[in-house]
Amino acid sequence: MSRSHVPDPLEIALSWVWALGTAAGLAVVGLLAHTEHSSAQLPLAQPTLSAKDVPLADGPV
Repeated sequence: MSRSHVPDPLEIALSWVWALGTAAGLAVVGLLAHTEHSSAQLPLAQPTLSAKDVPLADGPV
């Protein structure tokens, strides 16, 4: 006599939560990796300031 395994509804719900959480986590990791990779290739919108670009507070007016 063989009995088929009938999964518990809680078991099914937890399996779906685990699967969706894993997929969401992998998607976030992929998005972060893509963002880091693509931001390293793009030039800055504005160049960084140098010491020559900063006005002196007690300089000539």
